[in-house]
Amino acid sequence: MSTFVLNTKETTALITALESYLPELATERVGTDNREWHAELKAQEATLGEILMRLKAEKS
Repeated sequence: MSTFVLNTKETTALITALESYLPELATERVGTDNREWHAELKAQEATLGEILMRLKAEKS
């Protein structure tokens, strides 16, 4: 497991990027007919969503 420290500017930029990307990822996931790809996108969405929640909690 890797650990690194983000400054406030970096944290804000990453939160903004994730908030922008996650809805697009969800749209892509819903639009696919490939079950394997759907599952992979769902897993990515869950992982990135958890990271976003942790970043927001750290920022508060």
